[in-house]
Amino acid sequence: MALPSRTGSRARRGAREALPRLPAHDRRAQILDAAFEVFSEKGFHGARTRDLAKRAGVSEALVFSHFPTKEALIRAIIDRVGFEDLVPFLEQSLASLPPREALLAIAERVLTNLRDRPHVFRVVFFGLLETPEMAATFYQKFLSRLLALETRLFRRAFGEGAGHDGSRAADPAVVARSFHGSLMYYNMAGAIVRLEPIPSDPKSLARAIVNLYLPEAHAAGKER
Repeated sequence: MALPSRTGSRARRGAREALPRLPAHDRRAQILDAAFEVFSEKGFHGARTRDLAKRAGVSEALVFSHFPTKEALIRAIIDRVGFEDLVPFLEQSLASLPPREALLAIAERVLTNLRDRPHVFRVVFFGLLETPEMAATFYQKFLSRLLALETRLFRRAFGEGAGHDGSRAADPAVVARSFHGSLMYYNMAGAIVRLEPIPSDPKSLARAIVNLYLPEAHAAGKER
């Protein structure tokens, strides 16, 4: 058997060195992809930088060059999910819909994302627990605005005589928080603590939850 020549070895080494390096933004995206996987599996306390670097196929030094601190990495992860862009989209797309239909759309969207991307809910939840100041920002820029949207929808529904108990006395802000809490229960039980299965039929579950607050019979009666 012939021994490999030095010329061949140099050629192979030269070919490896000639491979194009990924641009910085692509490398950053690669690290964030790996971070989602590792943190959703192990949490932020259980994961180590070397685990993340290995999953991303890079060195620990490169991870630190893009994300010098854990907080920087968490912030990048939450920014990448795009929660802040979701509320304006919902406000615009749901503005002309009847309240019950709009609430069904919100519930189905949340539950569908939970079914399709439970790791995102898990990583964002753990990330906010790690960084209280970021949790406050998350509430101000996303959750409070979503609750305000849901409150407006319930206020419209109750004003149209479609209250969950047939009266107009319910406080729309309290009902909105109860409604959103119902959605978040499935997040906590299915994605975070993983003691219940992830909902497999978001549309049917969304309808069942909305019916608790705006029964379908009331909406049908109003349309007639």
